[in-house]
Amino acid sequence: MFEYYIQIIKSHCYFALQYLKRMSKKRKKVPPLKGHQPISKFESLSLLERFSWIEYVLVAITIIIFFFLRKNFVGIPFERDEGDYAMFGKWLLTGAKPYVDFYEMKPPGIFLIYALIVKLFGYEYTSLQLGFCYVNSLILFFSYLFLKKFIGRSTALAILPILGFLLLNPYLSGFTIQSEFLVLLFVMAGLYLLFLGDEFENHLLIIAAGILLGFSVLIKQAGVFFCFFGVLIFLMNWWKKRSFKKLFFEISAYVIGGIIPVIAIVFWLQSKGVAKEAFFWIVEFPGKYYLSNNSFETGMDLLKMFGKNIIVFQSFFWFLSFTGLVCGWFLKIPKEKKILCYSFIILSSLTIVPGLRFMTHYWILFMPGIAISIALSYKFLEQITQGFKFLQTILAIVFVFIPLAHLLSADSYYLRPVFDDILHNAYGSNPFPESKVVGDYLKENMKEGDQLFIAGSEPQIYLYANTLGISRHNFINFINAKTPFAKQWQDEVIHDVETKKPRYLVFVRHPFSWMLDKEGEMTFFQWTQNYIPEYYDWVLVADQIDTRGNCNYVYFKDNPNYQFSGQQFISVFERKRGK
Repeated sequence: MFEYYIQIIKSHCYFALQYLKRMSKKRKKVPPLKGHQPISKFESLSLLERFSWIEYVLVAITIIIFFFLRKNFVGIPFERDEGDYAMFGKWLLTGAKPYVDFYEMKPPGIFLIYALIVKLFGYEYTSLQLGFCYVNSLILFFSYLFLKKFIGRSTALAILPILGFLLLNPYLSGFTIQSEFLVLLFVMAGLYLLFLGDEFENHLLIIAAGILLGFSVLIKQAGVFFCFFGVLIFLMNWWKKRSFKKLFFEISAYVIGGIIPVIAIVFWLQSKGVAKEAFFWIVEFPGKYYLSNNSFETGMDLLKMFGKNIIVFQSFFWFLSFTGLVCGWFLKIPKEKKILCYSFIILSSLTIVPGLRFMTHYWILFMPGIAISIALSYKFLEQITQGFKFLQTILAIVFVFIPLAHLLSADSYYLRPVFDDILHNAYGSNPFPESKVVGDYLKENMKEGDQLFIAGSEPQIYLYANTLGISRHNFINFINAKTPFAKQWQDEVIHDVETKKPRYLVFVRHPFSWMLDKEGEMTFFQWTQNYIPEYYDWVLVADQIDTRGNCNYVYFKDNPNYQFSGQQFISVFERKRGK
């Protein structure tokens, strides 16, 4: 019975729309009344076409709003990767050699770009977060320019606020200074220049686009998927115009641009004398021991675990994106444009796949694809309301209120964020709020020349304490992985601590900070159990009572007989005098 009524409503709506179309056609044929002037060309234009300045005002307002929304998160404690990346930048500025004095399984562009960020904004975590407010604003600016060229001005204006919220999703680390934001900045700027260069047949702009997109890959390898999209743009142009000469020169300019940063980086690595080590960390090690670690079943479990929270938090946006995937097939747009839209969505989705880890911050690079999919929904609704200005006005108003409704539904996150709650909701029991308290204690008590070592994978504590690590191994869980190098690397750390004798030592007891494997190498962990009590005195503990952020902060001088309440904690030790 319910389906019967639905069919009746659908049929009534169909006949009503047909009637309105016939009436609008009849009205067009009616000549103007005597004494009345026909509608001028200016009056037939849309509001944005009449007053182009409105476009720039709307974009500026949108970007300013999201700058201040993101600014609300300045002061939220770092997670592990953020602390590591910031420390890379600081290390590079001190003259340390990448892949030798410190390392990461990522291209060297990540060290250079974070060195620039630290140089511009400082080594204070709140300053870095403020810097990323500006990065986020630039992402939205270039995203709008790209979207405008790709899918049209009105659609770009409607989608920009939604993209702003997609990038702030807490479950994809939207409040962090993750490297994916920097990749996205170079990608959006590069794609805009690519469209611009193609439109004006300007090879210099295409080369510049290649440089930006090429450098995005040197920050994080996942940027390569967007480089493929650039090639696809040229192929679609060839399909439309059948000009091999144009295709050859455009792709040549694009490839030259992409090679320029690669050559520059290679020369830089050679000048540092670390080319061999860089090849090991970027190519050999991840290929053998990292990318192939996860089984397909494990990968699917991670996809469900991370994807569920991301989608549920902004479920209506994702509903619009799924709708767009279907409705896009029925859009009356050129076939090559349709292919480009779907290709962009597919390529951006592939950025979360490598290694089958589907980590939360990987999804940042997927968000422009989701925005394009939502844009297909918007354009489909725009298409079926074509000829009815009042319906298109309503559509525009609805797409203004969609992000506004989302803001109001999650105002406690966007407008009144409680940092500890956000971190524990996004990262579970990981001791990120606790590490901030520990870091502040160390910063207050460490004197010039004092050194610090962290037995655990919490490099953000070094940042809070305004210092650098004493070992090139800052992720202890990394050297605990089952690899042929585990024993060698653990011995290196032991040697670093025993020879440099840091005044403070932090021991983090948390499964994600150590990632111990019963079948793996346990030399370093067993060493800490004997070395720390012999050479260090306990001064502070952050004792996690539960996984919801309740924690006891206890000073040894106040309670020397304290009994630990939880299974996870961070202990701070000070070296014994004379030891």
